[in-house]
Amino acid sequence: MTKGKDNYMPQLDALRTFAVAAVAFSHWVPNEYHFGLPIGPGGVQLFFVLSGFLITGILLRCQEYQDRVYALKSFYARRFLRIFPLFYGILFVGALLNISPIRETFLWHFAYLSNFYFFVIQEWNGPVSHFWSLAVEEQFYLIWPTIILFAPRKMISTLVMVTIGVGIFSRYGLANAFPEVRFISLLPTSALVSLGLGAGLACYKANLIGKRFIGLISSGIPVYLALLVLQEFGIRFPFHGSLMDFFLMLGFTWLVYKASAGFQGLVGRLLSFSVLIYLGKISYGLYVLHNFAGIPVLVFTEKLGLPFLKYGFSGIILKTIFTVAGASLSWHFFEQPINRFKSRFPYRSPKEISDSESNSEGH
Repeated sequence: MTKGKDNYMPQLDALRTFAVAAVAFSHWVPNEYHFGLPIGPGGVQLFFVLSGFLITGILLRCQEYQDRVYALKSFYARRFLRIFPLFYGILFVGALLNISPIRETFLWHFAYLSNFYFFVIQEWNGPVSHFWSLAVEEQFYLIWPTIILFAPRKMISTLVMVTIGVGIFSRYGLANAFPEVRFISLLPTSALVSLGLGAGLACYKANLIGKRFIGLISSGIPVYLALLVLQEFGIRFPFHGSLMDFFLMLGFTWLVYKASAGFQGLVGRLLSFSVLIYLGKISYGLYVLHNFAGIPVLVFTEKLGLPFLKYGFSGIILKTIFTVAGASLSWHFFEQPINRFKSRFPYRSPKEISDSESNSEGH
């Protein structure tokens, strides 16, 4: 499978669909039907691997440009256009409608500190709970672009490995040292495992990391399944849960690696299914909106005089319909028109483009 315009890899959009479906499933379906699997957390970590891979890939390409300061400014302008309008739109609308607990916690979310808020209160808080992962990504974006754009290229692979190491220490070391403290996994340092693995994959694609990295991530799914089987038979050992979590992330990184090149066969046909790719395109809207879907479902079923429809399987179907409809409308009439302004912020400076064209004409 060849990449399209701007290195677009369509199968990655299909992976996004599975990631957001996993998160929505975990929020809409009672825990007893999760079968002990980390469905929701797994979906979030898959998103993080994808982000680390795609963002680092963009930054590595920008590193080849002469004016990296211009590239950095363009990066933030494009991120602003893609992420902020919908997020802040939902935040302000929720505050105006007094959807609890948005007004009470508004400043935390406005400042993209949702993850620290939940860490401080040591519990989730209603329909804004999923904002923690959006906050983590924005915190990552504050630092990572500068590191990648201005670090010597020969040092980048080392920096990525150090980043993963910091993530391992935070996510597993601190969590095992302080088991009584919940939500350590919500700290930005803990997310560096999956974000760093995604970045490592981008480095491999740019020939900055050797094939041993692919060997490592290829072990992810089989080792995770082996650990899962042992757990089902009641066999656990120290750090069993941490190892399962880590190898699952390695498995996700392998999935992203294969999908970026293009799966073949049955898996390839599945990940090339147009509906999955479309839902992946609007996955940001799906993610932001899905935890609020219970509100229109409640209003709709009450208006019909059929309140029982908001429960069970029918409630899940209605939440899916409202979420997909809302995200689709948002994409076509709000997000996509705003995204068109991204063309005004190319990563390469106008002067560099002009000089390149002049040199080309000279030859």
